[in-house]
Amino acid sequence: MVKTTRSAAAAAGAAKQASSDPTEAKCGPVEAPAAKPASTGENLALWNRLKRTDPKATKPFQRSGGFRGTQIDPTWRLQQMTESFGPVGRGWGYEQLEWTVVERMVFICVRVWYRDPVTGEQLWTGPQWGGTEITRRRRDGSEEPNDEAFKMSITDAVGKCLVQVGLAADVHMGQFDDSKYREESEAYFSAKANPDTQPAAVEAFEKEIREKLAKVEDLDALDLLWRGGVSSRVREIGIVDRAAQNRITSYFSQKKAEIVAQDRAAA
Repeated sequence: MVKTTRSAAAAAGAAKQASSDPTEAKCGPVEAPAAKPASTGENLALWNRLKRTDPKATKPFQRSGGFRGTQIDPTWRLQQMTESFGPVGRGWGYEQLEWTVVERMVFICVRVWYRDPVTGEQLWTGPQWGGTEITRRRRDGSEEPNDEAFKMSITDAVGKCLVQVGLAADVHMGQFDDSKYREESEAYFSAKANPDTQPAAVEAFEKEIREKLAKVEDLDALDLLWRGGVSSRVREIGIVDRAAQNRITSYFSQKKAEIVAQDRAAA
């Protein structure tokens, strides 16, 4: 067994980080700071926001021994974190805590930090290890050094850390084994990429609907408006923004109730 630890400078840097940070910069148990009680919805808000995986960013794999699984594109993970928190180094990032080489494998321990989208507070995941073989086989069966072993180990560790906040959790929970779920995910990311479902476009659409509803005077006109492309647009918006979908449908419900009340009063 061969074991190589970090340099003295790296160790000193980690010690300095540990002394200035409320959590210990090492791969071991970390005592979490006290947190105020929150509802289940609040606790799962970030998890639910990150858990769904784009099927286009996945591919199946099989290892020796028959183990099968779903591989997630590492670059897609970085894109999702950047979309949710901002550029790496500003809204989120990661740091290497330890590394070691044991029995022909390099192991690296990292932890990920990110800024709370609401408060701006810097938060940390727990530390995770990633490991990769330091050699790889050529086609003729001989071995050669794996010059990407360290990078692959960091990628592995970062991916494990990101699961802790919910990123691509559906893959790890086995939901991708369900073909119907994968189809729903394809529809979700397709709708998410549609310019008509972007926040600014949805806001403009809501404003347009409110203006049109103000001019509606009877149930026939209300039904005509709903069937004139609004219903399909609302369904697509609902795939990525259920709250906006509910608001728009409520506008129609409220307008219908107003028209019915007016008709009864006039009868």
